[in-house]
Parts: sequence; structure tokens; C-alpha cells
Amino acid sequence: MNLPPQIKASLKKLKRSSMPHNIKPMLTTLIDKPFNDIDWVFEIKWDGYRAIAELENGKARLYSRQQITFKNYPTIVRSLEKINSNAIFDGEIVILDKNGKASFQKLQNYQGNSSDQIAYFVFDLLYFAGYDLRDQTLISRKQILKEILPPLSNVKFSDHFEEKGIAFFKAIKEQNLEGIIAKKKTSFYLMGIRSKNWLKIKTHLSQEAIICGYTEPRGGRKFIGALILGIYKNNKLTYVGHTGTGFGDRLLKDLFSKLRKIQILECPFEKTPKTNAPVVWVKPKIVCEVVFGEWTQSGFMRQPVFKGLRIDKTPKEITVEKSLDNTPSFPTKLPKKWHKKFSISNPDKIYWPEEKIEKKDLVDYYNEVSDFIMPYLVDRPESLHRYPDGIHGESFYQKDIQEHPNWIKTVKIHSDSEDKNINYLLCQNKETLLYLINLGCIDLNPWNSRIQNLDYPDYFVIDLDPQGIKFSAVIESALVVKEILDKLGIKSFPKTSGATGLHIYIPVGAKYTYSQVKQFSEIIVRQVHRKIPEITSIQRSPAKRLNHVYLDYLQNRHGQTLAAPYSVRPVPGATISTPLTWEEINKNLSPTQFNFKNVIKRIKIKGDIFKPVLLEKTDIEKSLAILNS
Repeated sequence: MNLPPQIKASLKKLKRSSMPHNIKPMLTTLIDKPFNDIDWVFEIKWDGYRAIAELENGKARLYSRQQITFKNYPTIVRSLEKINSNAIFDGEIVILDKNGKASFQKLQNYQGNSSDQIAYFVFDLLYFAGYDLRDQTLISRKQILKEILPPLSNVKFSDHFEEKGIAFFKAIKEQNLEGIIAKKKTSFYLMGIRSKNWLKIKTHLSQEAIICGYTEPRGGRKFIGALILGIYKNNKLTYVGHTGTGFGDRLLKDLFSKLRKIQILECPFEKTPKTNAPVVWVKPKIVCEVVFGEWTQSGFMRQPVFKGLRIDKTPKEITVEKSLDNTPSFPTKLPKKWHKKFSISNPDKIYWPEEKIEKKDLVDYYNEVSDFIMPYLVDRPESLHRYPDGIHGESFYQKDIQEHPNWIKTVKIHSDSEDKNINYLLCQNKETLLYLINLGCIDLNPWNSRIQNLDYPDYFVIDLDPQGIKFSAVIESALVVKEILDKLGIKSFPKTSGATGLHIYIPVGAKYTYSQVKQFSEIIVRQVHRKIPEITSIQRSPAKRLNHVYLDYLQNRHGQTLAAPYSVRPVPGATISTPLTWEEINKNLSPTQFNFKNVIKRIKIKGDIFKPVLLEKTDIEKSLAILNS
């Protein structure tokens, strides 16, 4: 295949890899209104079946998000097999009427002999000719896709529009189409994850629902009067209304044939709903889609109209689809690399019960801040602290990593205390970061040194840890630390611990050993203690430092760890260890004010204010000379 030189060059930069299989498509998040943004592209929301196409060795397989092969669209498969390369596409199967408009109901009745056109609209390319593209940006994937997709009768490129989402949505609404999809240009393909980097905006309300029964027909109606609909709320099947419109005679007959095969005697709801006609109950196995006016205060759909069956969805997936009430707010730069080779397990598990924060929310957070946290993780041995059941469940520590996927990097380091080599995990990329979060890690705890210079830390830390004393004492202690450091000509960078204290980082650029920086940090904290002995302590025994701020310099030993900048902490409130400016350390500062709700927005405004920690270098000899003068 003849590709443009720039695309050939971009592919050559990638490592060749084997073709993945059984792809779980990336999912969208619903929002309530369109927006304009130069960093986003906007596509038509096709009204059909989402489908992954795998092309391998001249054969094509077309399947749903549930890995069910679509067997009714041989013309699409034959068109795909004309593409002379191994590839994986993501797209939508639709039927276009003579006006070029997608019809979901006609797709339901497709028998292969329709005069309407069946088509597979491809909007993403995940793999091509030996290269896994899931960790490339969306816009680069689409550029390659447009070049490699030949003109085919039943396979089409789904184009996009840049920046002007509001005007595009207006045009789509005027044509009475379903809606639009907004995608971040720099987004990566997060397999099986509902991401806030892909958004959907609908022109009208729609909802997938489970058919739980049907009423007897009245008047001249045949087969079915109305469908009784349910969805899952808090894992309980819940009645949400009934629909008796939107059917054709043929559809009613086919639907009746399907439903009478799964007829049951008992109502599948805990509480039998009131209906205006006798009901034949069925097993809650068949999923449909309806459009409706609004949700009532009682939780029912007002005036739902049957749209069609969803053979690509399972009943357990069907819950109320809630939209975000505003447009997205994300960092300007997203992570540069991510290979998606695993799915997030138990995404709905509650990690913070009081705040109703789920595991998938934690994944989303680290996905969004990965560009900012990764510089503080790469090449640093990681000590894992895992909370598989959330902050109130049992947790455990793990340093020695014996079993892991082959794409995870580790390093063996000898432990004198245990007299053996310990296999530490290295968090080298976004993929590994989210793998750790999937394991139940809530915060990330890297070494102060990197594997290139394990005995030489990049920075040392003064940890201000309050022991039964007000946070105002921590603030006072921090300002005294800064006063002393300023006199020594030392630049320092504070952050919240994410719990009750503050961490003050001093960059040294891997110039000194752990032993040297520990001795120097001890000198500093003793200076601080002399100035404010009434509120600080350097006693190692916890019993002897009650009602004081513990000035901990022992964190600067070989193998010690602290929560990395931007780490979420496993404490109530879902607080985050957040870099600060020295101006922010005043009486208005609270140790819990930075959390899940506000840190992303803060990063977008301020960027990574902690970056100098990795760039600056303190001259300890010069500072000691000042101290001794």
C-alpha cells in the first residue's frame, strides 16, 4: 500500500507488535450541551450498531462490544476483505435511506435485499500493518485511517469537523439526526473505558431499556399493546414506563414471536407496576431503545416511543444514562503514550463511600493527570500500597513483584535488612500507571532516586507531620523552614501531604548520597527546632512527640518513599498531595482543601509548579559554608 511519506515516517518510529484480538471499544460520556474548542473534533453520532472490524490474513471479522459476531452483514465483510492489510477498525453499522439518513428501525429489519444502503462508517484505526496505534493520538490515528481506507461501496470513512461543535450540533439537529460525538484530538484509545475524552451530545433524549412484559392489544392492534420497560437502579430491576408507539406491523409480529418464547408467570419487578391492561410478563433478557420527552419526578419516562432492539447490549448494562451538566475541563496536554493491554476490573466498586467515588473515577483522575505525575514516577522503584476494597477495606503493602504482565518493567535491588534481592516495579508509562490503579493502588509511592543513580537521590524532603496539634502549627513550622532555607540560598518547593501535613522538597540533582542529604536535612530540622521548640519535635519515639509537629528527616534514607505529587490519598475526602506556592502557605490553607473536585482545574490553570524539583540543584557545600560563617 502506497502511503504518504509523513505517515510512513510516523509508523517507522513505532515498535512492531502482534495483532490484538477481541477489542472492547472505548466508550463515551454523555454531556448536556455542545461546545467549541480548538483541541477537539466533532463527528456525527451514527444511529446504528457499534462494531469492531478485525482484518487478518485476508479475512474479516465484524463483532459487537459484547464480542458477538455480526453475521447479517456479509456485504460489509466482503468489502473489508478487499483491504490488503492486517488492521483493526472501530465504527458503526448503519442503513442509509435514499436521503442519506441513518435509520435504526430499517437496520432492525435488514434482510440483505433492501434498496437502502448498508454501510460501515469507520471512525478509528487501532492497528495497522504490524503497528499498534492505540497509544497514538486520535488525530494521528484518523490521519492514517483516511489514507489507508480505499474507496469501497459498503465501508466509509467517518469524517470530522474541528473546533466548532456548537454550529455542527445545530446543523445535525436541523437534519433531525441523533447527535454528535466530541473527541479530544490528543486522546488515546482506552479500551473498554468510558472516558471523558470522548463525549456524546444528543439532539433528543433517548434511553436503553429492558423489555419486562407486554400488554394485550386493543382495538385493531395485533400481537402487542404496549411494552413494559425496566432498567437497573442500584442493581435492582426497576419499572420506568411503557411504550405502545413506534412499531410497524412486521416489527410487532417479530417482537411478539421473540417475547412469547421467554414468557414467565411472575412479575420480574419487586413491586408490580400499575398498568392499564393485563400484562404478559417475560424474562428480562431483551434490550430496546426508546426516545422520550423527559424523566418525571416519579422516575418514569414521559411519552416513550419505541426505536428498536439493541442486540449489541446486555440487560445488566442498562442503567439510567446521566449527563454531565457542563462542558469538559481538562489539562491542555494529555499523556504522550499509553498501550492498553488490560481492562479495568470492577470499575463500579466504591472506594470512598461517603463521597460516592468509584474505582473508575480514580482511573479517570490518573488518566487525566498522567502527564503531570509521570515525571515523578519514571525510573523510580515503586512501593505498592494496595486497597482492593477501597479506603475502609483491608490494605496491604507489596514491594517484591513476582508476577506481572511481560510489558511491565521491574528492577532487582538487594535488601540488606531482608538479605535478598527485591523485584521492584517501575512505573514507566501511563499504561503501567493505570495498571497499578487497577491493582487497588490509590496513591503512588516512589523512591527519591532513580535506577540510574540508586544511591543518589534527586531531592530530599522535610516532612512536617503533626502529632495531635493544629494545622496552624504546621504552617508556622513550614515558614520557619523556608526562612532558614532562604538564608542558606536554597530553593524549596512545598506540597500538601494529602493527609494532615506538608512536605518540603529540596532538589539536589543526584549529586549527593542518601547519607549526605540525610545529615544535611538533620542539620536543617535542628535549626528549625531551636527556633520553635514549643511546637516542634525531632524525637523518633511517637510517644515523645505528642502535641508537636514532627520534623521528619528520616524519610531521606535509601528505600524510603513518600506519596508522589498529584497522588490521591486513601483518606476520607479523597484529598490529593498537591504542589503549592509558598504564598499559599498561610492561615487560610487547609490540609484537605485540594481533592478530587478541584485539582484538575487547578492544574489546568497553574500547570506543574513542582517541575523545578527535577531541574534545580542545591549546592550543599556552599550552603554549609554560609551556615558556618
